[in-house]
Order: sequence, then C-alpha cells, then structure tokens
Amino acid sequence: MSETIKKNDFPVLGMMCAVCAGTVEKCVSSAPGVVSANVNFAASSVHIEWNADVTSPEQIAQEVKQAGYEMIIPEDIASGIEEQNRREEQQYESMKRRTWTAWIITIPLMALCMLHIHFPGEQVAMAILALIVMLGCGRRFFINGFRNLWRRSPNMDSLVAVSTSVSFLFSLFNTLMPQFWAERSLNAGLYYEASAMIIAFVLTGKLMETRARHNTGSALRALIGLQPQEACIVETDGSTRVLPVSAIRKGNVLRVKPGERIPVDGVVVSGRSAVDESMMTGEPVGVEKMPGSEVSAGTLNGLGSIDIRTEESGEGTRLSAIIRKVREAQGSKAPVQKLVDKVSAVFVPVVIGLAILTLIVWLLAGGAPEIAFLTSVSVLVIACPCALGLATPTAIMVGIGRGASAGILIREAAALEQTDRVDVVALDKTGTLTEGTPVVSECAGDDDKEFPALLGALEEKSEHPLASAILRWTESMKIDVDKSQIKEFDYVAGKGVSAQVPAGHLWAGSEKMALMMSASIPEEMMKKAESWRSEGSVVLYAGLGSRVMLLLRIEDKVRPEAVEAVSQLKARGLEVVLLTGDNEITAKAIAARTGIEKVYAGLLPEDKQKIVSRLQAEGRRVAMVGDGINDSQALAEAYVSIAMGTGSDIAMDVAQLTIVGGRLSALPKAFRLAHATVRIIRENLFWAFIYNVIGIPIAAGVLYPAFHYLLTPMFASAAMAVSSVCVVTNSLRLRKIKI
Repeated sequence: MSETIKKNDFPVLGMMCAVCAGTVEKCVSSAPGVVSANVNFAASSVHIEWNADVTSPEQIAQEVKQAGYEMIIPEDIASGIEEQNRREEQQYESMKRRTWTAWIITIPLMALCMLHIHFPGEQVAMAILALIVMLGCGRRFFINGFRNLWRRSPNMDSLVAVSTSVSFLFSLFNTLMPQFWAERSLNAGLYYEASAMIIAFVLTGKLMETRARHNTGSALRALIGLQPQEACIVETDGSTRVLPVSAIRKGNVLRVKPGERIPVDGVVVSGRSAVDESMMTGEPVGVEKMPGSEVSAGTLNGLGSIDIRTEESGEGTRLSAIIRKVREAQGSKAPVQKLVDKVSAVFVPVVIGLAILTLIVWLLAGGAPEIAFLTSVSVLVIACPCALGLATPTAIMVGIGRGASAGILIREAAALEQTDRVDVVALDKTGTLTEGTPVVSECAGDDDKEFPALLGALEEKSEHPLASAILRWTESMKIDVDKSQIKEFDYVAGKGVSAQVPAGHLWAGSEKMALMMSASIPEEMMKKAESWRSEGSVVLYAGLGSRVMLLLRIEDKVRPEAVEAVSQLKARGLEVVLLTGDNEITAKAIAARTGIEKVYAGLLPEDKQKIVSRLQAEGRRVAMVGDGINDSQALAEAYVSIAMGTGSDIAMDVAQLTIVGGRLSALPKAFRLAHATVRIIRENLFWAFIYNVIGIPIAAGVLYPAFHYLLTPMFASAAMAVSSVCVVTNSLRLRKIKI
C-alpha cells in the first residue's frame, strides 16, 4: 500500500529568534508521520511534508502548541498568509503598546537613578517600577525564556529573562540587606533601571525588527493582492451577476470591464483589449487580446471589455502556482544556512556559559563584585542569536520576491548561490535564443496554386514543429483541397513526410528527403537554398515524385532582446555557448547575429547532456537555458537549470529558475539578482558574526584593564536591538538595487 505524502506551508506565531525556529523545527520533525520540516524564521512559517495516513496538520499543530507556539492551518495559501498578516498585525500593535508603556515607566526610573533624587521609599519605588516593566511589558520574555530554559532549549528570551532577573534580584538583595556589603567594606549599587532599560530596548528592537521582517514579504503579499475576490458571471440569457471567485467553475463565462483584474485563467470569447501582464513577465507592455487569446488571473485589463471562458480558477490558476512556488522558495534554506543553524543551536548555551565564566574570572582576579556582576549581565544581554538567524533567510526572502516581480521564478534558495558561481551559460536555440514560432517567410518554385493546399493537407498529419508554420502559410491562401486524397501517410525520421495522392508521390522535408526521392534540384534552387541557410533560415523542399515543386524558407526569428542579453552575460565574464539540433550553417549564422562565439550544432537531446557533462568535468559550472522539454536531459545535468517559458511552465520539475514569459532580457537580471543576494547574505553573516565576536569580549570587560571602560547592560541591550534591525534593513536594500 503506497503512502499518501502531502506538503504545505503553515504560518507559525510566537517565534522570537533563530533558536525558537530551531525548537519548532525539531518539534515538528520529531512528530509521528512527519517526513520533513523546514522552518523559515524570517517568514514565520514552516514547510512540512507528512504522511496523511499517519498524521494531520491538526495533530502537528498540537505538537507545536505544546512547545509554546501556534501553527495556523489555512484553507489555502492566500487565506493563510492573510490570516498570518492579521494576527501578526495584532501582535505588532500589542508590542507597540507594551514598548511605549515600558519607555513611559523607564524614563522616570532612569531620572531617579541618574539625577540622584532621594525621598523616603525611593528604592522600593524603583523596584516597583522595574517590576511593572519586567512583568507587565516584558512578561513574554520570562514565560517563554524560563520555559525554554527548563526544557534545555534556551533562546534569546532566556538570555533576556536571566539577565534582567539577575539584575533585579541583585538590586532587591542590596535594597533589603545593605549591611551585607557594608560589613565587608564593599559598595554594591542598584540596577533596577538596568532591568527596565534592557526590556525597553529589546522591545524597541523587536518592534523595529518585526516591521522590517514584515516588509521582506511584500512581494508575496503583492502577488496575493492581484487576485480579485469577486467576478462578474455572464448567464446564458445574457444577464450578469457578481459571485465570489471561489464559486466560479470551469466553463463559466465572465465579463471583465476596463481597469479590472482578470479573476481566472481562461480564453477570450468576445471583445478586444490590451492586457497588462507585467505580473507574469515583468514587462509593463500591454498585450493585445482578442477572441481565442489566453488570459491569466491577476493580469490587468486595459480599455476594452472582454468576455472570457474559465479554464482554471482558484488554486488551479497560474497566479496561484506562482504564489506556491515563491512561498516554497522563500521557505527553502541556502546551503550556508545549515551551518548557521548549527551555530544558533548551541549559541545561547555557550553565551550562558561565557557569562558564568566571566563572573568567575572577575571574582578570582580580585575584581569588585559589582564589576563581575555588570560584565556577566552585559554578556547575557549583548549576545544576539537573532542577527545570525535573520542574516540568510531575510536576504533570500527579499531576493526571491524581487525575482518574482521581475518575472524570474526561483525554485529554491540554493539556486541563488549556485547561479552566482556559474561561469558558462549554454543556450538552446529554438524557443530560447529565437521566438520559437517558425514562419514561412519566402518561397520559390512552381506557380501551381493547388500544390500549397495539397502540401498543407500533408503537413496536417505531421507533428513536426515546422508543420504548424507550413499549415499557417497554406491556410492563409484560402485554397480548398480534398484532404481525403492523402493516402498512405509516412513519416521518415530525420528527413520528412510523404503520402500517395492521385497525381503521384507527394513529399516534403529536408534536402535528404529530396535526395531519397531521387529528385533533381535545379541549380537556381540550390543557390537560393544555400543563401537562405547562410542567413540562419531552415530550408524545406516539397515535390511530386522526382520533381521539386516548392522551396520554402522557414524562419524562427531571433528574439529582439537576444543580442543585448548575450552582450550583458559576456560583460559579466560568462562564456556563452549555443547548443542546437539545427545544422551547423544555420546555427553559426544565428550565433554570429547574437554575438555567440562557440557553437555545438546537429545535437540530439542526449548529445546536449553529454556536452554539459563534459564541460562540468573540466571544472566549469554550467547554467543550461532551454525550453524545459527537448532540453530536459541537459537541464537535469547542468549545475544550474533555467527554463524559458510562460506562466504554465513554472510546474516544470527540472528547472531551478524559470523565466516567466520567456523574455531573454530577464536572464542577465537573474544573474545580477543572484550576485546581489549572495553579496547581501555575506554582508549580513559577516556583521552578525563580527558583532558577536567583538561585542561579547567587550561586554565581558576586556577593555577595562587598559582603558577602564565597561559596557553597561543598558548599552549592551541597545546594541543587541540594533544588530537585528541592521541585518533586516540591509536585506531590504535588495528591493531597491537595480537588476
């Protein structure tokens, strides 16, 4: 009996740092029936694969709840993200109120301490104010912090809870038993304000970090916002009524007025308009739509009113598929994140150990107990696992979201790192370098008007890619012919097609087909054929028996942006090569026009794979760019696989990146985006590590012997708050970087 494996993304509320994310991931992964779990702290979500025969999302949610967090189970992706946004907005408003309250109480407390205002019961008043801030505004730190400490999975909340508790209890001890230090000729200060300031600063940092993290998901929310909630359905009697999009079914005819977003994937049945498909392609150019044209959900209708027949709605639309892909990609982990996760897992226990060690060293070295206390608390406060935990996922989220808005769908985070390492770009010709829509541009030969129609009847039975071009050409002549006269149709692999007609043996194909039919090709035709091939065109011969009747020039036009795209790739230091099944003359002509110097022609699909494999065996990192069908073997072999296609191509399993709409101009953008994202990740990790490597020793007091400088817990908490915000803000720069 086969297992029923399902996968989905679920929002998780309550994660405050990377260690929290690790706790949730460990909790979900160990739940019965869970195949794999991957938590994205930056997106506050978990991607789960589970065996539906063993467990359910509801059961997994209970496991998460027992760990102290909340997992939301949505009806669909859009509703899940909307619910997550609503709940997070509520939490943000609650945190904002607690932050303001903390500062309103902490500032007078600071004034009491710094201005040395004395009055009866002042120490008790300070203790009460500090306690209100700690247990009123910062109660979450203590509940989560001590609970995780008890479960032996301490997190950032644990550091805050321990440091503020130690500060408060130390101060309370000094308030209640001042004679303890006096009898030993020692002074011990009060640090009520430090406890309150730590809470206030950490809350402020978390508030800023939450808002900044919310902005990292703006691209995904923008995609969800493209989906209309209602649609105007046209009844069989011509009347219209408005229904929720969820009620629309395949076959329903919908009316889309000027300026409205199209609610479903479908086909235009009446009306004409220009539709803005920039959400699919990244190109803000109106695309003309008429009866028979396909339209996609989320695209914007122009000035005309159109009626469309529904093909897909809801979760089945291209827009929903894009949202799923973006969501999954943003939740995936870059290879470097695995190392960061290991560091984060032991970070807090190590910091607690360092704080205890700091206390012991200062006491053994004969330092004042006050200094030993301050330094150990500062070590606890300044350490920040959040900056480490946010360094990679925030950059990945913004980078993948930026790619989606530019028509570049990135399947997984690792693809960004790999794309940045590529040094060879292998381009397929048809559908990649060219438009992929061959047309008959010129013909030569017999003036018999019925022969083209007869040729069309022959090609109608063929499934060759060039057959559609010949059919369009013959149909444009509007000459009727009896198609039933086509008998004994035969496909000759690699050469052409043939059939019996009353007039004789009808055939069409390459020069090899003409030679097989023992047809004599006039010298004039041979010269013309050679000329057309030298210009990159495909030449097709057609005839009756041993006589060549027609010579057709079939062109697959080079994409207008191809020359500039190739130039930009080469400017980045990438070697660009052409892999094609076409003959060498045609391939070299196309390569010359686009600036490609190395050409591999006459290739079968397995030959393309072998060339990619050979290049990589030489130490090269190859990005294969193809249409994802004929090039699937080479795409699977390549270091990075990039598919050129329309929105429907995003479901291709092989490609790591998909250029939606197939515009070659997006290819250099993909490489620039990958480079920018990897650079931001490196910057984030550098600053996160350096901050802790430098900050913790300073907090421990290494500067005191030489400079008599101690970092107070208050400034340590401020530095910790700023570190996380800086990492997220740096990641947000990707939204503005020109690609």
